[in-house]
Amino acid sequence: MPALFLVITGFNLLCLLLTAVIGYRFGGSPVTQWHPLAGIAATLVCVAAHCIVFTYFIATAKWVQHAVTVKRLDPSLVAPTRSFKMQAFPAALLAMASVFIAAILGAARVNYDISPAWHHVAAWVAIAINAGVALVEYGAIARNGRLVDSVLDKINNVSV
Repeated sequence: MPALFLVITGFNLLCLLLTAVIGYRFGGSPVTQWHPLAGIAATLVCVAAHCIVFTYFIATAKWVQHAVTVKRLDPSLVAPTRSFKMQAFPAALLAMASVFIAAILGAARVNYDISPAWHHVAAWVAIAINAGVALVEYGAIARNGRLVDSVLDKINNVSV
């Protein structure tokens, strides 16, 4: 999962950065129509990336719980999965919320003529938050992967 996560997160950050570049590079020109479309796409990619992380933690937690039950392993192996989820979930929700706020302020800029500074600051903060959250999620995924590997080792060493 770490390699897949890096690809997905890299794509997420690339989409967010490209949206900002399109907005700055083509602002005030006929091409500006592409910035809102890119913003919508980047927002959807961001949500999808973090939902994949949610799904990974939910699935591996259920798998570890099932393995512990079926193979009669130490029940304490299940506890760390909750800790990993609790590290990643709030961070991912923050990342998604920050992108939504930037998108809302972008729409408010166009429709209600608010200062562009609000949208610009929110967009760069959202990019920074997503980069920071990527580090948190990666750490949790790496630790969860080591737990899954240790459970697999225990399963392979248990006589059936």
